[in-house]
Amino acid sequence: MRQVVRILIIEDQAALAADAQREIEEAFEDSDEIEAQVLVVTDFDEGFQKVRDGESDVVVLDVRRDATASTPEDDTAGHAGYLDIKKARFAPIVFWTALPEKVSHEEMPPLVTVVTKEDTEKLPAAIAAAVASRALVTINEIEQHVASVLTEHMWNELAPNWTEYVVDGESADIAQVLLSRLARILDDRREEASASHPSHRYVYPPASARRAPGDILRASDQGWWVTLTPACDFAQDKVKFALLARADLLESNARYQKWVEAKSKGAWNELERNVLKATQGRYYYLPGFRDIPELVLDLENVRAVAVDELGAMEPVASLASPFSEALLVQHSQFRGRIGVPDLDVSLVQARLLSSSTTD
Repeated sequence: MRQVVRILIIEDQAALAADAQREIEEAFEDSDEIEAQVLVVTDFDEGFQKVRDGESDVVVLDVRRDATASTPEDDTAGHAGYLDIKKARFAPIVFWTALPEKVSHEEMPPLVTVVTKEDTEKLPAAIAAAVASRALVTINEIEQHVASVLTEHMWNELAPNWTEYVVDGESADIAQVLLSRLARILDDRREEASASHPSHRYVYPPASARRAPGDILRASDQGWWVTLTPACDFAQDKVKFALLARADLLESNARYQKWVEAKSKGAWNELERNVLKATQGRYYYLPGFRDIPELVLDLENVRAVAVDELGAMEPVASLASPFSEALLVQHSQFRGRIGVPDLDVSLVQARLLSSSTTD
C-alpha cells in the first residue's frame, strides 16, 4: 500500500511552481511506495499558515519573496518562515531556491535539504529521502497514540468517576492523572523492544535544568561524571552535596585492553559480561553517542561535590528510564555488598560422599 504524502510547494512565481509540481507528480506517478498529493501556494503567509495547521507532510519552500505592489522584495522570507515553522511543528523542508547560500547552513539531510532552481529534477529525490527517514510517520504515530490514550482515559475513567477526582469541590490536577497514565502506557510500548540502539539510553540533551540521577556531566577538564544522588533529594532541595561517579574512556579499561590484545572469544565474553552488559559489580557501560564517547562508569571512583558546584559542569545528556534506575540499583548493591567467608566445599563434598556410600 502506497503512503500518501502531502507535498506543499510555497513559491510566489506560479509558472515555476507549476514546473516543480509537474516534476514531482511525474516522478512519483508510478511509485510503489509514495502517492504524492501536491498543493501549490503562491502566497508565503498563506503557505506558512497551512504548515502550522498541519496541512502538509513535506514542504518545498522558496527563499526569496518577489516584490509586489504592496511589499518589497525579501531575500529572507523563506528562511524566516522556516524558523517560524520550527517553532510550531515538525515538517521536512526542501529549500528550492536560486539563493542556496542564504540557507545552506540550515541543511540537516534528509530532513532539511537545499535544491537549487537549476536542479529542479532533484526535488523528488529530496522528498523521497525525507519520507524514507520515517521521521514523519513516527511522529504522526506517536501523536495519534497519545491522543488515543488521553481520549480513552477521559471517556472511560475520568468522566464516569469525576466525583472521585474532586477534592473540596475542585477537580484534582487532572493533568497529573493523564500524564501518569500516558507515561505508564508509553513505558510498556518502549519495553516491547528486546534490544536498544545507543540513542535509546539517553535523553539528549537533558530535558530539565534540575539535576537528576543518571545525568551525564562534562567537567571543565573534559572529564566525565554521572550523578548518583536520588531524584527526590534534588527535587526537594534536601542535599548540599551530590554524589558523582567517574566515567573513563572504554579504551582505558583493563578488560577492553585484554580483548584488543587477544581478540579472542573468551576475552570478548569477559568484556561483555563484566563491562558492556554488566548489571552488577563495579562497572557500568555508557555507549558512545553524539558527544559522548565510549565510557565506562566506575562505581568505585565516586566523590561528593557541592550542589552549587554542579553548575560549572556541562550537562550533556541524561540516562533514560529504566537505565537511570538500573544504575542506582547497581550502585546500591555494589556499595552495600557484605563480605562473607567462602564455604569450605571440600567438607561438604566429603560429607555428601559419605552419605551416598552409606545409602
